[in-house]
Amino acid sequence: MPRTVRFATSTPHTTSTAIVVGEYERAFCGSQYAAMASLFEHYGVQLWMPEAGGRVDYTSEHDEHVMTVLGLSSKREVTRTSIRVRTAMAVQAREQGRYLGGRPPYGYRLGDAGPHPNKAHAAWGRRAHRLEPTRRRRMWCGGSSPSASPGIRWRGSRGR
Repeated sequence: MPRTVRFATSTPHTTSTAIVVGEYERAFCGSQYAAMASLFEHYGVQLWMPEAGGRVDYTSEHDEHVMTVLGLSSKREVTRTSIRVRTAMAVQAREQGRYLGGRPPYGYRLGDAGPHPNKAHAAWGRRAHRLEPTRRRRMWCGGSSPSASPGIRWRGSRGR
């Protein structure tokens, strides 16, 4: 539920009687309008949107259809943006070796990658990070033969 809606409906002694929405993308997503219209009507809160031509009439079927279409359009835009951001982050991780945050995968640790690329962050002393294989991961994955890692018994060896 949008923050403005929570404020307008949760405060019983509120003096606000209307919510004015300048951009429909920020108002409702998907079918949120259908769930909120009855609450707005109950609390006497008007909704004003340019796409509806001013005040939204909660009893008008036409306004309900307009709001549903705008909500679906907003949901589509959110989904499209989400996909675009995830794709860009995956490309950064793959091509630039950029660490995207979270817990490092098993066998890796965070290593120092020099000063932060953002000069303001670098001025604060922040550092960039990259994933580096741990010593154990290098021994198991980097060695091409059992003799490359003395002291480790390789699976399948006969103990000679």
